[in-house]
Amino acid sequence: MIIIKQADAFNQWRKKESLSVGFVPTMGALHRGHLSLVKKSMAMCNKTVVSIFLNPTQFGPNEDFESYPKTIESDIRLLHSAGVNVLFLPNEKEMYSRVASVQIPESPLFKKLEGKSRPHFFFGVTTIVAKLFNIINPSHTFFGKKDAQQLIIVERLIQKMKYSIKMIPVETERDANGLALSSRNQYLNGSQQKEASLIFKGLTKIKKNIINGEKNCKVLKKIFIEFISKNKNFNIDYISIADMETLEELIEIPSKSYLVSTAIFFKNIRLIDNFDYSQLDT
Repeated sequence: MIIIKQADAFNQWRKKESLSVGFVPTMGALHRGHLSLVKKSMAMCNKTVVSIFLNPTQFGPNEDFESYPKTIESDIRLLHSAGVNVLFLPNEKEMYSRVASVQIPESPLFKKLEGKSRPHFFFGVTTIVAKLFNIINPSHTFFGKKDAQQLIIVERLIQKMKYSIKMIPVETERDANGLALSSRNQYLNGSQQKEASLIFKGLTKIKKNIINGEKNCKVLKKIFIEFISKNKNFNIDYISIADMETLEELIEIPSKSYLVSTAIFFKNIRLIDNFDYSQLDT
């Protein structure tokens, strides 16, 4: 595996590659969920590039930028063992001073769900993702469904900025109790991670009620809220049942194209999870 830290040096590598290049952008603290994206890329593309950049502009002033898990040595070992071709490892100066700036088309999706609680978030994400796309010039990019809104927004960004990149969504990886894998899970010990899996169990209750014919979104949200509220360590940021295209809240469950998502504070750690209509039978 080659480690490249400057965009100019990466461009020299990229010019030699005429076949497909898969790209997995990350902020490090890698886990099995990231590796599932890498595995998918390696199965589909001739070469696979992973980036690690802890992006400060997608963190608010009271969020966990300083304490966010940083495990670069083990990350490098994992990517090397996985067979990744290139790790792009820029610093903040490289991404914000040396790499050309980008003009991001604003989207109303930025202000929905995650964007309500974190209004800075998607401007920070899309700025860096667009810069990375300009550097890496991938044929394919791989994003996890756990960050469903991010996936939708980046897919729209690809369309609006006319990138010749195919977006490949990858299913959420979970632990044995159902907790969605996340770098922020590292803040929790084993028993706390088991407790946090109640978030997934709450979403599963919504899923089962939809399968059994319940279509009233207010009723479905109430089922989730009552279940989660039994645990005093949880504080619900939001529970949403929204249209997949607009992320507008729904009154009734349609036959398709909806996203059920939530953000929960657990011991001051913000965890997210979701499912969409295509996952009803899983």
